[in-house]
Amino acid sequence: MPEWSPVDLLPGLYLALLFVLLNAALRRWYDPVPALVRAAFAAALLVLFGPVLFGGKILLPLDDLRGQAPFRQLAPTVPHGNPLQGDLITLVAPSAVAVRAAWREGRWPLWNPRVGAGIPLLADSQAQALQPLVLAGYPLPYPRAAGVTAALRVLVALTFTFLLLRRQGLAAGSAAAGAFAFGLGGFVLLWVGWPLANAAALLPLLLYALVRCDQVGGRSDRFLLCAAATAILLAGHPETIAYALALAALFLADLLRRRPAGTRRTLLRDAALALVVAAGIAGPHLLPAAHALPRSLRAASLTAPTAAATTDTAGGYTARLLPIAAPNAFGNSRFNDYWGAHNTNEDASGFAGTATLLVVLVSLAARRRFPQEGAIAVATAAGLFVLARPPFVERLLTSLPAAHAVATPRLGLVVGFGLAYLGACGLEHLRRGDLPGGRIAQTIVVLMAAAALAVLLAWGYLAHPFPGDPARMAIFRFGWLRWQLRFLTAAALALVLLPRRRLKPLATAATAGVAVLVAAELLLVHGPANPASPRRLAFPENAATRFLEAHLGFDRMAALGPAFPPDLPSLYRLADVRAYNPMAPWDYVQATAPITTAWKGEVPELGHPADPLYGRLGVHYLLVAPETGCPPPSRVVLADASARICELPAPRGPLFLVPAPAAGAGVTITALTAARIAAWVGDPAEASRPGRPLSRLVASTIYQDGGWHSIVDGLPRPPARALGPFAAARVTGPKNGRAVSRVELIYRPAGHLAGCLAAALALALGAACWCPPPRI
Repeated sequence: MPEWSPVDLLPGLYLALLFVLLNAALRRWYDPVPALVRAAFAAALLVLFGPVLFGGKILLPLDDLRGQAPFRQLAPTVPHGNPLQGDLITLVAPSAVAVRAAWREGRWPLWNPRVGAGIPLLADSQAQALQPLVLAGYPLPYPRAAGVTAALRVLVALTFTFLLLRRQGLAAGSAAAGAFAFGLGGFVLLWVGWPLANAAALLPLLLYALVRCDQVGGRSDRFLLCAAATAILLAGHPETIAYALALAALFLADLLRRRPAGTRRTLLRDAALALVVAAGIAGPHLLPAAHALPRSLRAASLTAPTAAATTDTAGGYTARLLPIAAPNAFGNSRFNDYWGAHNTNEDASGFAGTATLLVVLVSLAARRRFPQEGAIAVATAAGLFVLARPPFVERLLTSLPAAHAVATPRLGLVVGFGLAYLGACGLEHLRRGDLPGGRIAQTIVVLMAAAALAVLLAWGYLAHPFPGDPARMAIFRFGWLRWQLRFLTAAALALVLLPRRRLKPLATAATAGVAVLVAAELLLVHGPANPASPRRLAFPENAATRFLEAHLGFDRMAALGPAFPPDLPSLYRLADVRAYNPMAPWDYVQATAPITTAWKGEVPELGHPADPLYGRLGVHYLLVAPETGCPPPSRVVLADASARICELPAPRGPLFLVPAPAAGAGVTITALTAARIAAWVGDPAEASRPGRPLSRLVASTIYQDGGWHSIVDGLPRPPARALGPFAAARVTGPKNGRAVSRVELIYRPAGHLAGCLAAALALALGAACWCPPPRI
């Protein structure tokens, strides 16, 4: 295919249209963003995503495909993909593509039949079925939409952090510096492809809506608050949603504290109503998720007695906190060399720029505070305290395993946002001359803070080499020490110029210079974490994938060991018996334990190919590495340099009779869709012997989570299980002289109907409260 075509301009043009519409709405109903600031945001997006938006590249780690069969023959890309981002194509993309297919067919995305024995889809938070930032990318094919969604997340974070800080009384330059510190900071950019970034991008919008309701209180402001809360609840990652809502609650409490006693009720009522309406609108997802989550692999891992004890705490306080100031002190997971506490994404997600850290240190001596600055400072300090995990916190996590779900490195969201907010406020303090003493005293404070930060950086990079091999990644780490010291020196010089009130143009230029320094450093340090892939790697096909697509039909496939990573086959319209998803049903995980030989995190690896469980699960073909043979009873049906495919004899179909039927009897499938199976069950020859009873169990290879209901000869039957955690129905007869019954399995997840009703009532309530009355 050609390297570039005019069609490759469409993602960028579409994002530009969204940018224009967003700013038009802000000018019409809220606060406008100055043209110069909009241009700066557009420039940052172009630097980050230009090849994706206009150059035909794909913002997915497709280079990682060549790690295992059947993709070993793919040519490597330059630069190589980020190994930390493998989840984007093996976890996030399969669910997102399944949701898209459901919406495209005009049905609710309730069930994904191509993962495991089926898995709830609308109940899966990471599928992001109703997330507005993801839905905005639907006009484009998924590989291209992934880049647009990522850019939109950054744009929303930049825009609403800026508007929030402006509403807090900051000048445009200081607000822009804060917007860059958060919108280009570690949490947003390092997680930009994951659902985590939804909550990060939408957090400033939620806080901005709260401030608007406090300061203006119009219908449009209450609508914005409801929309922001709804989008947060649908963000797709429960932990970061909890952090965002907790920070918003603290922010609201401080807003209420500052209001006159007689006016607090109005703001509290608006916030409570917005949250109730938002929860109702999100009900079609939240209620099924509340039913599925306790039965999931993630719930089982969090409630295990050893969950907190097995958390990686190696390295102590230094390994957990130092990357917030020196993100590359322990190497970088981008290059497979990292010796910090967890990985670069988690440990460095709180990094907001060297200049930001310097301003925060200097502003500690400020004589006044902006609204909510103190509340954000408390939240930031609490986040740092929990991330450090002193002995008291460690004992708490050990004694209360459920607390591990909220005390994680994802607290980098709170820390990163807090540092960006405090940095912007501190820059404004310096611009206004809020530090005690004259200009000389302020200069001394700036230089002392810069010297202290320089010592911290030098110690961080020089005193923490790779254990046993100090030369490992040394050039990279020392290079970053020099870069951070350069940015620190430039920022200190700019801050020294800030207090000169009589030279207002110089102070304005210095403020803008700090904003540019923050943006430049964060683009330099976090930009390479998201390398784009060439379009040719957008789910390439080969002989193995084409064979399976042509022959698999209603059956399932499996790959042994690390080959063809779980869930990835679903992108090729293949049903994969493995399930890599935190929402994977725990019952199914236990049922497949006999053939699961290893776990890499939450990724199962299968073995024991002769086990009859494969046939019971409907597995027709096994894919193995090309150097691996096909053990009996399987036989080789395809072998080339990419993979070897083994055929298993007589797999079970989606429905089958128990006990095994007599000759001529069986199940004939007449319709099979994602959430419905219809079949004729029995033997027509039995109709000639009406006195002979027919009572058989119709079992399936479909996981029963309580949502699969059966209809037998038009009569509904309650959900049932058989042969483990699989859906089933019982056929009795003959009836009316017939020995053939019609059986339907229909999926209706628990809570979905109630969620739809809650959404309808919430929309009606919101319309009644916020829509203007008709003019008469």
